Amino acid sequence: MRGSAWQRRSVLALSSLFVLGSTYCYDNPGALKTQLQQHFGRTIPRAEFEVYFNLSYSLYSVPNVLLPFFGGVLIDTYGVSFMALVLASLILAGQVVTALGSSFENIYLLLAGRVLFGLGGETMWVAQTTFVTHWFSPMELGFAIGINNCVATLGTLLNDVLSPWIAAAFDVTFALWVGSFVCVFSLCATILLVRLESTLPFERASPAAPVRLWDLRRFSLGFWLIAVLYIVINACTGPFANVAGSVLLERNYFIEPPIDCRRCGLGAYLNHTCETLAPSCPMSPPFAWPLPQLAANCSIVSAFDQFKCKKGPPYLQDDQINCDATAWRHGPLTHIYCSKKIDATAKATAMMAITPLVSAVFSPLSGSLVDGLGARASLGLVADVAIAAGHVLVRYTTSDVALALTLSGIGQSLFAAAMWSAIPFVVPPRYVSTAFGAITSLSNVGLATVPLIVAHVYSRQQHYLPSVANVFVVLSACGVVLGLCLLVADATVLRRALSRREVAEASASTEQLLDASDRDL
Repeated sequence: MRGSAWQRRSVLALSSLFVLGSTYCYDNPGALKTQLQQHFGRTIPRAEFEVYFNLSYSLYSVPNVLLPFFGGVLIDTYGVSFMALVLASLILAGQVVTALGSSFENIYLLLAGRVLFGLGGETMWVAQTTFVTHWFSPMELGFAIGINNCVATLGTLLNDVLSPWIAAAFDVTFALWVGSFVCVFSLCATILLVRLESTLPFERASPAAPVRLWDLRRFSLGFWLIAVLYIVINACTGPFANVAGSVLLERNYFIEPPIDCRRCGLGAYLNHTCETLAPSCPMSPPFAWPLPQLAANCSIVSAFDQFKCKKGPPYLQDDQINCDATAWRHGPLTHIYCSKKIDATAKATAMMAITPLVSAVFSPLSGSLVDGLGARASLGLVADVAIAAGHVLVRYTTSDVALALTLSGIGQSLFAAAMWSAIPFVVPPRYVSTAFGAITSLSNVGLATVPLIVAHVYSRQQHYLPSVANVFVVLSACGVVLGLCLLVADATVLRRALSRREVAEASASTEQLLDASDRDL
């Protein structure tokens, strides 16, 4: 037994809260996308904003293609406690700079904050897992990681629910500052966790061969298959979550109406007031309300400025209507449109919360299932299929999106529990932190590149469906193929290493292989 029962429970709770600030703030841009677009809409057109929005995720991920690996080495070398304090401080500093960027309406300052935030964000997961492996045996690791994932996912859920509500009640900048206070809370939890870690008698200096970067060359096939799986699965879940609100608006809650129903004073509304829907136009919701007949050069400072605007082409487009501002929200010609769009955005954001909610509920269950059965390759394949099914439903059907998001949540929780806990089974104990760091680093390859692909596809089509959805369908299908490869490899090359409930036998054989290679070198 490693520490007393209350110490282990405290470590589990504090290690979960350690990353809460990161998970809450990571998806701030996604949860607040519509509000941010309106906030910066006076100076940044929608197509250009789409690039900046996706850059806020890519710039977070680009440094993390390498940083978590070196973070794993640093944790192995200098200790997890010191690194945890550094990482939590970087997260707080990054979120503060991001909020300042919104305060000053400076998109470049906001993006700089996301880079700083990213310097600590992904390596935190390596540190968290290192804390947990210090205190929990391999038999308990799946459940412990499941609890960690549950609380982390609750951070995402809270962001999806609270951030849009705070932005609607106050403004989008205040919502970002609330994220900074959550990061302060996580830093306090980190300080308590570090104090608790100092009570554990743990050998941090091993007489074994030191960790070297080129040791990655000799990691097993199982490790590399898991690594590629992480790249693909994260690439089709993370970037989808970034744009899910926009996808759901386009698919379910603010659907583009027929061309004759898109503008007041034109088409079906030529001889019909925009206070009510034209008889030939579809219901709103789920279809969008017609845009006001206002010229694109209309300057709105107060609500009644709308009466001074010209009503000829070129017309005002939807990305020029800032429903976050009182003059537009309560304007005589835009109040119905803004009311409908705000309600639709709230519904889409609420639906976005399904995936993290389901994932949070299923994470402990998934962890217990993995601990009880082993069978990590098989359970990982089930997770891959569930995620792919969710993307197929979004792309090819008009069914209730709740089913697709539920499948995605189940798949993500099961994938994390099965694959993350599988890493100690395919690398020797002295390389575990480095392996976790390498996996996290490689995962960010997809997280850095796919948002840019999404922005490019959207800029060409100006729609998320079907083109952007196709990107995620292809990626999730690749995940299923890789899951099958891992299952076959486990049955052959890995000799059922991922099917065992105990890690000792698998890691011992791997350790012997690497020690022999060390002597040869």
